[in-house]
Amino acid sequence: MDKLFHFDSPQEVYTADACVISCFDARFDVAVRKFLKRRGIVIFDHVKIPGSAKSLAAPECEGDRDFVLRMVRTSMRLHHPARVVILAHNDCGAYPGIPVDVVSADLVRAAQVLLAAEPSLSVECYFADFDGVYSVG
Repeated sequence: MDKLFHFDSPQEVYTADACVISCFDARFDVAVRKFLKRRGIVIFDHVKIPGSAKSLAAPECEGDRDFVLRMVRTSMRLHHPARVVILAHNDCGAYPGIPVDVVSADLVRAAQVLLAAEPSLSVECYFADFDGVYSVG
């Protein structure tokens, strides 16, 4: 192997402030990171999937829901987050032409699915628009 890039990274296993489930739409990355930091979430396990909440609330196939639950459980086992944050956003390709209230309802449903699977979790739901982040639920 040829070393292409040098960096120093802590070797200690971390405790995550949260497990964050969000869409992989990069338009919201900077805003979401700043928002999470203001909420005290600096170190987090990030599950980025198209549609975020949709994979839990209204999956195209049951395997989608199982995948997300597996990722959350892996985060819980390895990094012990105190909470899960689910973020959806406006103009999401997984929700083409779908009204915001439907996406918000999916956020609430996704939280219910998570809590049914892992009752000890604390789940927070947010919606990112082009002018800010809004609490849902």
